[in-house]
Amino acid sequence: MVEYSVNAARRLLVPATRSHVLWRGITAPHGQRTRLFDIDIDDTTVAAASATWISAARQKRKLRAVFANAHVVVEMADRAGYRAVVATADRIYADGSGLAVAARLAGHPLMDNVNGTDLFPRLVADAKAAGVKIFLLGARPGIAASAQQRMTAFGLGGAVVGSHHGYFAPGSADEDAAIAAANASGADILLVALGVPLQDEWIAKNAHRLDASVTVGVGGLFDFFAGSVTRAPHAMRVIGCEWLWRLALEPRRMAHRYLVGNARFLMLAMAEAVRIRVRDLASQRQPAGLAVRAADQV
Repeated sequence: MVEYSVNAARRLLVPATRSHVLWRGITAPHGQRTRLFDIDIDDTTVAAASATWISAARQKRKLRAVFANAHVVVEMADRAGYRAVVATADRIYADGSGLAVAARLAGHPLMDNVNGTDLFPRLVADAKAAGVKIFLLGARPGIAASAQQRMTAFGLGGAVVGSHHGYFAPGSADEDAAIAAANASGADILLVALGVPLQDEWIAKNAHRLDASVTVGVGGLFDFFAGSVTRAPHAMRVIGCEWLWRLALEPRRMAHRYLVGNARFLMLAMAEAVRIRVRDLASQRQPAGLAVRAADQV
């Protein structure tokens, strides 16, 4: 049995309180989407996202989801192919304080921080209750397996039916073996931890080979639940500074992403906010009669 501390369990299993400075809270019906950075972001909650995946899995309905954070937005700006992969996902979720800030600047604040680390425990519990199976694919050898074992130690075992590391080359026999393992498990939901942008591109490229109904790129999720990376304290998550914690833990690996990348993201967010506010202002000033005449001409 994998050991764990009560404090570590609390950080992983208990979502932080959402700051109303960053997030709007549940003040509107679910199912709406917000257009930001030329992608349609689901304006929803962690609980609703889990319910959506479970429903799709039970109906055997294909659903590809992406967690959009600041890093994803910067990668989209640099890579047209990756932008297309994200834009064509069935569900796109606002992950982290960067998206919250961007939405606030644009005048369209979002409900909730729908990030994979908060969603995973809820998903596992919901999947167990619904008889839905989950497979973990990715990270370094042993990490996904440790995450699976730790969920059992937390009392959330049963739904995760298998795991495989992500250290394989595209088109290799090792990749074939990883896909075969995921398919043989009978998993309905496949969580892929290969990092951004590779994980989302890999899922899109191999969609025809994956039997799971729901496929999602989850970044460093397995490292957190395996215990190889410690999650930020509750207070830092509340104020949207979990990235500072990650930077402190892994300065060499995370410096460029969080210092250079976040600065660039903020510039992209400000430009996007200006574009959206100008568009909204023009829409408000448009005479009602003009809209009617335009509709009559269609």
